[in-house]
Amino acid sequence: MSQVAAEPQAYLEHVVSLFNRAVREHDFSRFVDLFCDDAVLEFDGVPDPPLYGKPAIAMRYRENPPDDQIRIDRWRAEPGRLVAAFRWNDIPEAIGGCFVIERRGELISHLTVAYGGPATRCFK
Repeated sequence: MSQVAAEPQAYLEHVVSLFNRAVREHDFSRFVDLFCDDAVLEFDGVPDPPLYGKPAIAMRYRENPPDDQIRIDRWRAEPGRLVAAFRWNDIPEAIGGCFVIERRGELISHLTVAYGGPATRCFK
């Protein structure tokens, strides 16, 4: 296991770094490479259905990519997962949301992105 996978904070920083780079470069391929082949990406707070498998996740980021980078406000590690509250860089006063990363080794097996209100969704 690499140092990035072993340390929760380093892993979180790696994921956010790749996401933000993808937004800047308009290329999410390296970010999508973080997902297992059978990963699930689901959204809370928007009507988008869950996405199953890396091909569906890649298509979502190609067809409807995020256009703003994020910064982490706070986070915590739990057994097998990371929970992080985020804000958008371009609109820091706006409510961002939170995400929950479940991992299988160095890869994301399940990512839940909850929009609008990290205090109510992640840090009760």
